[in-house]
Amino acid sequence: MVSMQIPNTKKIICITGSVWTGSRSAPRRLLVKEGFVRPTWFTTSRPITDANYRRTSLSSFHLANASNKVLSHTKFGGSIVGIMQEDFNAALEASKQGVLIVGPPEIAAQIAEKIRETVVFTLKEKQMDVSTYLDQAIQSGQLHRIDVNALEPGAWTNVYRSILETMGLELPQWMD
Repeated sequence: MVSMQIPNTKKIICITGSVWTGSRSAPRRLLVKEGFVRPTWFTTSRPITDANYRRTSLSSFHLANASNKVLSHTKFGGSIVGIMQEDFNAALEASKQGVLIVGPPEIAAQIAEKIRETVVFTLKEKQMDVSTYLDQAIQSGQLHRIDVNALEPGAWTNVYRSILETMGLELPQWMD
């Protein structure tokens, strides 16, 4: 585990899975409106999510990784992407509610392993299996699976409600 002080007033949420939406009702967008901050990611080549990215050279990545400055990373399509510890810390400090990380299961698993306060949500259709990368998060009780039928009216509102309730966060007035 990373030796890191997470204030009791802040939460760490990772969202992963194979069901996504670009709509304004996407849980990742609503969580940001509620005060969560998404950290800047790094890439050695190209981005893989809708997060903000900064480019870093392959040698800079390896130096940072050797110095334990990389919080999480994965290889994707010939590039390495991930989150530096300093970018995570900046997001945590700038946030009202906490940090929101949206990405592949490899990233969520690494963060959950390093920061025990992390709660991972995997969004899946009922018949889909959870990634084996998340086995440790399952064993530690950090993983919450949310089955989503993306074609069902109100599906994303239901997902958002489930995330808020699981995290013990207050529902916004429009959900009452």
